[in-house]
Amino acid sequence: MIKLIVAWLPVALGVVMIGTGAANFAGPPLALKNFALWGYPAGFHRVAGSLGVMLGVLLIVPVTARVGAIGSTIFMLVAIATLIRSRDWGHLPGAAVLMAALVAAIVIQHRA
Repeated sequence: MIKLIVAWLPVALGVVMIGTGAANFAGPPLALKNFALWGYPAGFHRVAGSLGVMLGVLLIVPVTARVGAIGSTIFMLVAIATLIRSRDWGHLPGAAVLMAALVAAIVIQHRA
């Protein structure tokens, strides 16, 4: 069971990172509004989206999964800091759950 989790957790997290990154990069109106509310300059959604997609790909590739998990954890730490600074409590639970799963992926990969 643990081997199955070790194998699939980074892939699942990679899919989430790619999906959210692609959505941010595309810049739907809600994403543009949120990035402005968080104090980021116009166009920053493309930077964040690109990073999310790249980190997601790293998570999916087995030889780079650990680097992807560490990078994604740092990325989410910045996102959580942004949400706290902006007092955006509505987005915080989802970000915290993703961050916890990423930390779990790092720990699991370290023990495997």
